[in-house]
Amino acid sequence: MGERSILSSFLTEEDAQTAAKKVKALGIEVAKVDPLNQFAGPEPSINSFPITGNIPSLASLTLDVSPSSQDAGILLAAGPSASGMSDGDDPRDDMTGRNYLLTVVCDDRLVDEAVSVIKECNGYT
Repeated sequence: MGERSILSSFLTEEDAQTAAKKVKALGIEVAKVDPLNQFAGPEPSINSFPITGNIPSLASLTLDVSPSSQDAGILLAAGPSASGMSDGDDPRDDMTGRNYLLTVVCDDRLVDEAVSVIKECNGYT
């Protein structure tokens, strides 16, 4: 038989890890949890000193990202996540609130059972 991939998102890392453990208990070897981030790019590699004004962008301080250019820094800093001027009702809501991705690769016969386990653990597929 063939293999299939299942991608599911979770609100909390704990729910995602619980689902991964339960999926692995079904005999599935590949179940990996990764955080999702709104902004791509490496972690900031420079030391910023806000009191001296030595910062590449507001986004470097508030979003913990390194803008690739001054233009990118301006655009990132204009977002509500950077400025603090957003109306989010959930402090964990960086993007959609579902900030943890569970990736499962399993045999075709186990897909329905794995999806059922994921949904029981509050996962969205």
